[in-house]
Order: sequence, then C-alpha cells, then structure tokens
Amino acid sequence: MAGPEELTLSLIGEHRILDKGAGLNEPSGLTLNTDGTALYTVSDDTKAIFKLDLKGRLRISESFFIGVDDLEGIAISADGSRLLAVQEDTNSIITVDIASRKEISRRPLAAMENYGLVAHHFPDPPDNKGLEGITVNTRNNHVFVVKEGRPGVLIEISPDLGAIIAARLLTTTNGFDHPRIGPDKLDFSGLSHDSTRDTLWITSDKGQCLFHYDWSTDQVLQRLDLNLESDQKPAKIRKSEGVAFDPVKRRLYVVSERDAQLYVFRVHGHE
Repeated sequence: MAGPEELTLSLIGEHRILDKGAGLNEPSGLTLNTDGTALYTVSDDTKAIFKLDLKGRLRISESFFIGVDDLEGIAISADGSRLLAVQEDTNSIITVDIASRKEISRRPLAAMENYGLVAHHFPDPPDNKGLEGITVNTRNNHVFVVKEGRPGVLIEISPDLGAIIAARLLTTTNGFDHPRIGPDKLDFSGLSHDSTRDTLWITSDKGQCLFHYDWSTDQVLQRLDLNLESDQKPAKIRKSEGVAFDPVKRRLYVVSERDAQLYVFRVHGHE
C-alpha cells in the first residue's frame, strides 16, 4: 500500500497586518470564515477580535472589542455563527456570537467532564505553557485545543464544550520531532482542521514549521518547513502563531506574531 502523499508548500503572498491604532500588534491565532472570504485573528495584548480580508487588510467595521485579554487562538463554528477563542492564563474557551458581538460562554478546561485526563499537565499556578490553539472539526463539530508545551498536548472536546473526549501527547513517538529543536523545547502554537483529509495542521513557533497530523492514526504524516523565498540567505517565518487551511483553494494562511505578517501558501499534491 502506498504511503501518504508528499505535500509541498509554495509562498504566493505576504501581507503586513500590523495596525497599532486598532490594537492589532501581535497576531496570535487564525481562522477562515465558513465561505472562505475572510479571516479572524486575535492579538494577545488587546481585548479584541479582528477580521481581515484574504490580503490581510483589516475590516475595521467588522472587528470588535470583547472583555477578555490574553487570547491566543481562534476558531469558527461549523455553521459560522460563533467564534471560539482560547485564553491561555485560565486555559478556557471563550465563545462569542458573531451577530451580536457578545461573549456567550466561558468554559475552563477544569470545569469540563473528564478533566482528570489532562489535569496533571496543567500546573497551578500556570506556567505560561497553556492553551495556544483551537480548531473545529467540521465533520463532527468536535473541538480541538493544543497545549503549547511541557508537554505538548492535543485535546478533543465535545461540541457543547461539556466534556473532554480524549487527549494525546505530542512527542517523537507519534512523529513530532525536529532536526534542530529537542523534544523538550519543541512547542505548538496553532492548529487548523483540514476537512479534505480529516487531518490537522499544527504550527510550531520554535520549529518554524507545520506538522500535518492524522488524529485517527495518531501519527504525523509530514513536517513542512515554513520557508520564505529570498534573494539573500534562506529564511523561515518567525514566531508562527496561527494557521488556517482553505480546502477549496488548497491554501494555508499563517500569521507571524513577531513580524505581524500574514503569509499565504499554496499546498501542492493535496487531494
């Protein structure tokens, strides 16, 4: 039987999204809306949700403030009506109604059924290695969140955010390794569900790469470096903090917190 198809990335766009006046300083987290026409991001130093077009231009009238800071990741519900964001210092999922722009729930992991499955990975007080990314599996509406490190943990949550279904460590055993970064230093800073293959794209800030991961087999299918084309020395995206996959256009959008840039990649070989 043939192995998984090798994918490649080509950079097709790069857009500056920094907007200090609006508070978009350190983009962290990214999600594509349901019709593939816009992106949402958050900035962990600003109590706001920002909407961007696909070239990174801020849609200021469709961005809005909410009463929550330290947001690190963002996802959209399968029906497109709600945004889900993770707050790292409380390891909570914040649900926001898009139409009213109001917070409708705040659910800490610790309040969920089966929290005992992961409790030992979340020290009290927090160690700044809490929840960093979130995505929704559009096939079954299950929510996935990722813990940044020490250790990296991927957690599957019920659609109503009431219960933890399963959790997996992200280690060398299931393919999360890197030629330059040791397993104790490798981090995980964002994720996006791939509805075409029912897989997950997980980005690493320190690894400057993406892991294409299959939850059903608990194995990394491929690691892809986030290379930037340059006439000078080779470069990679610095501090990638969010990723969003477009299954129709076969594109990956990645945000850099360090440089406040939106990068657009075409995925080649993706069925």
